[in-house]
Amino acid sequence: MKKALLVCLCLCAGISMAFGGGASETSSSTSPEAAKKTVVRFWTIDRHDAAFWQPKFDEYNATNTDNIEAKYEIYSDNYIAAVDMAFQTGEAPDMIKLDMGFYNKYLNQGKFADLFPFMDDETKSMVQPVLFKGYNYIDGKCYYVPTGNTCFRLFYNKAIFDRLGLKVPTTLDEMVQCAKTITEKLGGEGIYGFACNLKSPTSGLKRSFEPMCELSEDLDMGFDFSSGKYDFAKMEPVVEGWKELMKYAFPGCESLDIDPLRTQFAAGKIGMYISYTHAEPGVYATQFPMADGQDWGCAYIPVLNGKYKGKSNFSATPAFLMNADGKNKEAAWKAYKAVLLNTANLKQHYEQGYGIGLLPAVIEGAVPGKKYQENPALLKSENDTLWPLTPTEQYPQGIIIEGLSYYDTIASLIAGQGDIGKGLTDLSNRYNTAYQKAIKQGLATDLTIPGFTSKDL
Repeated sequence: MKKALLVCLCLCAGISMAFGGGASETSSSTSPEAAKKTVVRFWTIDRHDAAFWQPKFDEYNATNTDNIEAKYEIYSDNYIAAVDMAFQTGEAPDMIKLDMGFYNKYLNQGKFADLFPFMDDETKSMVQPVLFKGYNYIDGKCYYVPTGNTCFRLFYNKAIFDRLGLKVPTTLDEMVQCAKTITEKLGGEGIYGFACNLKSPTSGLKRSFEPMCELSEDLDMGFDFSSGKYDFAKMEPVVEGWKELMKYAFPGCESLDIDPLRTQFAAGKIGMYISYTHAEPGVYATQFPMADGQDWGCAYIPVLNGKYKGKSNFSATPAFLMNADGKNKEAAWKAYKAVLLNTANLKQHYEQGYGIGLLPAVIEGAVPGKKYQENPALLKSENDTLWPLTPTEQYPQGIIIEGLSYYDTIASLIAGQGDIGKGLTDLSNRYNTAYQKAIKQGLATDLTIPGFTSKDL
């Protein structure tokens, strides 16, 4: 997503401070003896399970016999920009929490190490079921090990729905009507029907609008694999619905980040929103406990007309990437394996409700946390799948989009800025032009899959 120059400069200034610790919310305290130890750094954006992982790192630092000090650092804002700056300045940490926003870009630059050379036979056998070709498993190399998974779901306030006698929506029209009812009846109390964290359109719409389009129109980020073209025009009914939905949204959504949104939801001020399943149970258990009398529920994302034309992408995460240029790769692997790839730790993580297990060695015999039992929609379903990578995902440096990006364009349209039909047609033209140009220049390949439908995945 293109940024204005002033915003870029502000981000760079903030990120420079982050390297001094300004953006790191949580990190292992470095002992006086640390100077004599091999220090390895782990970067993550996840805050919801810090209360679980921090003690595990502290215990490792206190007991390991390899003279290793592992620092677990949580970056609260602008994570992707922070990673970008870290690679540009040569300050990248040893291990980096996966985000698809930078994965393919730096993978193509050789910035991430193959993990197979560090694995013993037992570990290779353990990770075999989670090797996904084209994602973490490429040309016989393993770049990350997903230990969990996350899907996109609707989260709603049970107390608000019960108070107004509302049924959880299954269609976009029903979702709009629920939001309207909540806002009209409870707006005077500061309670609104819906919210989306639009401070970053990419962050907010990727977790909410995008999966609704995948399910409703069988498009992934606007790309139709069956024709090999971008066809954003098919999204028009969904965009129209979202434009209406935003009329009943929490005031100031355009400046909300996800945690301020969650804070308001926990306080009982927001009726519903859409987000990832791996984080919310831990968020409302420890990070932002629900206010007295409030509780949350989880349901499948409402779709256009109630018809599932496609499936929704799920993400195989959390996972960590190893900095190929790191000077302490062996030490980083030892710490990673001892803490974040430890099956006992991962089983506790799953059972205590901090995330959804994916490795068979972890989930076999595990008892899911209470919230997972109460909300089965949190778990992966038959309508969740791994889509092929779209052109802009697979060739992020080769395909250069002129003008506003996909998510920025959608954000402006649902805010009422411009004609929706014309805006989506223009978006298709700009993306297809950039894609075809990249193909002609040898910077991308034709990703057409004749007869493709995500229902077959």
